[in-house]
Amino acid sequence: MIEKLKENTKIKLISLLSAIVLWMYVMAVVDPQETKVFEGVPVSITNIDELKDDNFVVYPEVDLTTDVYVTGKLSALKNISKDDITVYGTITDAKEGNNAVYLKVNTSKGVSCNLKPDTLIIPLDRVVEERRSIDVVVEGKYKSYLDTLKLEEDSIKIYGPRTLVGLVQKIQATLTLDVKKDNFTTSLKLTPVDENGNKVDGVTLETESVNANISLLVEKSVPINVVFSDNNDNINQYELSQSSITIRGRKQIIDATTSINTKAIDVSNITSDESKEVQLDIPQGIEIDTNTKITIKFGILKELNTKFLYSKDEVELRNSDSVDVSTLNLPNEIEVEVEYSNDISTLSKSDIILYIDLSDEGNDYKIKYESKYEFKSVKINPSTITK
Repeated sequence: MIEKLKENTKIKLISLLSAIVLWMYVMAVVDPQETKVFEGVPVSITNIDELKDDNFVVYPEVDLTTDVYVTGKLSALKNISKDDITVYGTITDAKEGNNAVYLKVNTSKGVSCNLKPDTLIIPLDRVVEERRSIDVVVEGKYKSYLDTLKLEEDSIKIYGPRTLVGLVQKIQATLTLDVKKDNFTTSLKLTPVDENGNKVDGVTLETESVNANISLLVEKSVPINVVFSDNNDNINQYELSQSSITIRGRKQIIDATTSINTKAIDVSNITSDESKEVQLDIPQGIEIDTNTKITIKFGILKELNTKFLYSKDEVELRNSDSVDVSTLNLPNEIEVEVEYSNDISTLSKSDIILYIDLSDEGNDYKIKYESKYEFKSVKINPSTITK
């Protein structure tokens, strides 16, 4: 193979030289006409600064580019790049809405250019300034503890194309309360939003944030006092499902509150071991957990009646120093009828002591009793003896 390549070397060199000479002739003498296309060449608006001074802005944004067709000698085209082409236009008699801009181009000499498109439609909008109120959205674990929220500014100015500014319904800030503090100041980021709460891009805010002074409610646990609507003598005992409750409010109110009363409970139709939901009488300025449910369970006193018989020897005679007890006409039997409630678990005769105080004045001696218990009524028969 190598030997064959070495054959006819002279002829091959002559052919190569002939090709080079022919190419140089074409380039130097013939130099054909060609067209080269440059796509997406940027268009500059020459009076954009004047438009800004007149409070105009391009909105909605449009594609400010065009395609440039460059025609010329091949030798001229080979040295032209996209960066060598400048396309520009001027907006005359600017107005809100669509404005036609006729394009011009600058490039190297010796070539001609065509633009497609050669005219752009550019929308302009007025830059306006308006004021919008600030709305704070509170979220987080302790959002229900918020007492007061005071912003340094209730509203701010916004700037931008009239169309976009018109979409802004309010300036939204978010306060997240995940840590419980008494009073603090924080900076809230501001966001322009539309009527659906979506962020509106393309407008400028007077300030990006606002300071907020925050105070939270304080809380403490206080006992619950039970209040009845009428006589509760027949209530032996009651038990609340919880004896205390956590209250929340402003510090000065909470500090002054030592207990919470129930609303008056009607016990007229209560039966033993019955549970009943009770309502709390919550003072103004105090809050409790809305899911709190308190019940009360009652024990009812039952009235019992028992009779005991005492012999005369079971009656104590007191202060008998000046009296001849042998002359006393004591009955052989004395009946004692006792009415009491079931809070006395057991009652026996020994729990009631009968006695006569011989120092009493008058025509009769009264038979009296004493006991460690309190009875609803005690009837002693006979109740007196003659002196």
